[in-house]
Amino acid sequence: MKMHLDCAQCFLKQAARTGRLLGCDESCLWDMVKGCGKILSQINHQLPPPQNAVSLYDMISEKTGLDDPFIDIKKESTKEVLSLYPELKEKIEGSTDPLEAAIRLSACGNVIDYGTSSSFDIKKELDKALEGHFSKWEYPDFVNRLNEASWILYLGDNCGETVFDRLLIERLKRPVKYAVRAGPIINDVTMEDAVDAGIDLVAQIVSTGCRAPGIILDWCSDEFQALFQSAPLVISKGQGNFETLTECGREIFYIFKLKCNVVADFLGLPLGSMFFGRP
Repeated sequence: MKMHLDCAQCFLKQAARTGRLLGCDESCLWDMVKGCGKILSQINHQLPPPQNAVSLYDMISEKTGLDDPFIDIKKESTKEVLSLYPELKEKIEGSTDPLEAAIRLSACGNVIDYGTSSSFDIKKELDKALEGHFSKWEYPDFVNRLNEASWILYLGDNCGETVFDRLLIERLKRPVKYAVRAGPIINDVTMEDAVDAGIDLVAQIVSTGCRAPGIILDWCSDEFQALFQSAPLVISKGQGNFETLTECGREIFYIFKLKCNVVADFLGLPLGSMFFGRP
């Protein structure tokens, strides 16, 4: 997906929202907004939004003096969802179709995203996850692909929702390679964050070699690109991964919540709805 004009105002909102979330004073907030304006004046609108967002969050790190501004938030969100892990596992195991239930809960976990919102109620989302309507639901096709796959490449997204990913991986009953960002960006999952969530107990954690809040294949390591092309089945979490992989040319089962009008319009689906399947 390419940048849309609406992405520009979203970038400005992200700069201000992130500054407030980090407790920046008014002067620093203005510096961030001005810095965002400079980035937008030089932006390549032919690139996907997550690729351009790297410059935005590099600027935020520079203004705050923090290499990983979201580190405390990431650890807290992982801790919060880990406290729900036994309850979530029980919900899955007690359902008529545990794999389906795990996918639904995994989609619910995608609400934990400080790139698009700093306000959400994960418990409220959980209450409606198992009954919620998906605007795209390709579960039967996925099961067929899963039965044919010898192993799975699972593309991670945000911290906190990694615990939901862990629950889904437990139900896949296949070897899984779990891909993480090469370094901190927003609240996206890194190697350390994935270990905090216990992903190492259920999958092999691999780095994409790319720090963007998405999968920019040209920026990824040769090792990851080989994994991506050879994987019998790819599961991708999150809107950022979707935005950067829409033209990659291979089949991917995406799991995410439609969080902005640009993506919703691109897919022709309702804003705020859940998505599981292929575009």
